[in-house]
Amino acid sequence: MSMNKQINKVLLFNTLTRKKELLEPNNLPYLNIYTCGPTVYDHSHIGHARASITWDFIVRFLRYLGYKVVWTRNITDIDDKIINKAKELNIHPDKVARIYAYSFHEDMNSLNIDWPDFEPTATQHIPNMISFIKELLKNDSAYQIENDIYFSVTSFKNYGQLKGQSINELEKGFGRIEPNPKKKHPLDFALWKGIKSPEEYGFESPWGKGRPGWHLECSAMNYAIYNTNLDIHGGGDDLIFPHHENEIAQSESFGKSQFAKYWLHNGMIMVNGKKMSKSEGNFITIKNALEESTGSAIRFFMLNSHYRMPVNFTEEGITAAKNGVDRISEALSDYSITTEGPYNEENEYTVEFRNAMSDDFNSPQALAVLFKLTDQVNKSKDSKEKNQLQYTLYNLSNILGFNLASSSKSNFGINDKVISTLVDKLMFWRKECKLKKDFAIGDKIRDILNDSNVEIKDLPDSNYKWRIK
Repeated sequence: MSMNKQINKVLLFNTLTRKKELLEPNNLPYLNIYTCGPTVYDHSHIGHARASITWDFIVRFLRYLGYKVVWTRNITDIDDKIINKAKELNIHPDKVARIYAYSFHEDMNSLNIDWPDFEPTATQHIPNMISFIKELLKNDSAYQIENDIYFSVTSFKNYGQLKGQSINELEKGFGRIEPNPKKKHPLDFALWKGIKSPEEYGFESPWGKGRPGWHLECSAMNYAIYNTNLDIHGGGDDLIFPHHENEIAQSESFGKSQFAKYWLHNGMIMVNGKKMSKSEGNFITIKNALEESTGSAIRFFMLNSHYRMPVNFTEEGITAAKNGVDRISEALSDYSITTEGPYNEENEYTVEFRNAMSDDFNSPQALAVLFKLTDQVNKSKDSKEKNQLQYTLYNLSNILGFNLASSSKSNFGINDKVISTLVDKLMFWRKECKLKKDFAIGDKIRDILNDSNVEIKDLPDSNYKWRIK
């Protein structure tokens, strides 16, 4: 396998073993990664942004090292929440799912999240789930109650291994426990939910019309796409129990010796020190956040904390993140990716960056390397040296998911062609006025831009750069 120079190992914290481990994929150079995506019943919130940015920058880095990553992120497009939303809006559940899946993809584009290699939906895999359930029934890992099918947690001897607790400890109150007095054990979970009335939305199955349990879909999708054990399974740390615990139990009962080798979990989002919830009045969608900030600033804010740590989303934090993006962007304001080299791919900054990221994807330390580069760009008086530094800064920032370089008329990371065109036309008019020595009109144009919160900085040779203040 061809790997980048000086990279000997990648350490990552495995929730399953509760320690850092050396990344050793099952089938080099391939690396199979599955991460849990959204349930599409509403617009995505900043918690989804945190998770999506986390898996995006991890996948980017692993690909940079030379791994042939195959990344799957699912979409849950059938769920009780989707059905309830459909009733509220008086539309079909499928339409609800399509509306909010489209909204999610809009948000991912705004945050510069790469498309996963596969993005399966639950409704695409109903036949796979039915086959999965049949096998679990056959080997006595599941049982039927009327037209519902439940997984028997006591049939799986390692149940509780991911959470690190016994069945008796888990029963005392962790996670969402589905009530049904007919279940053999309180922690047994639904694999198939039969409809209770004929008008309910559902799918045909050998056990009658119904819909799959939430936990089942991820296992069935993984089996359909990879047909082998996963290297890495990721998700928010709120999914450790019961969702991921149940995935392990049903998947390994189905026949996988080890469902996933490494389990990675990102920390949760708080808003102004409180858990985000609509009842608290601090629920922030990604679209809300983008009204007040930029995708690059939100990405910077998330990366400025280690992915496993909780994050407190505040206005001050986002402002500081925007300033950080502006600082790096300004150092690239006169750099173009079309500028010819040759450039050195290896230097002290790339080594330091990779060492930081290879230690459980330490993005705060990686950002610190970008700021070291930024300071050196600003100090450099030699054009060749400056171009080399900018080349490195651009490439390393790109690995973290930023795309900050444009031209000498940089807009500091804000990518809006309409605004850019308007600023360019006004600045061309101002240049013409100055040539004609009509300084009053030239100054008026600058005042108009300033009143519109557009800050202009003049550069040599009639060049300029601008940003939204």
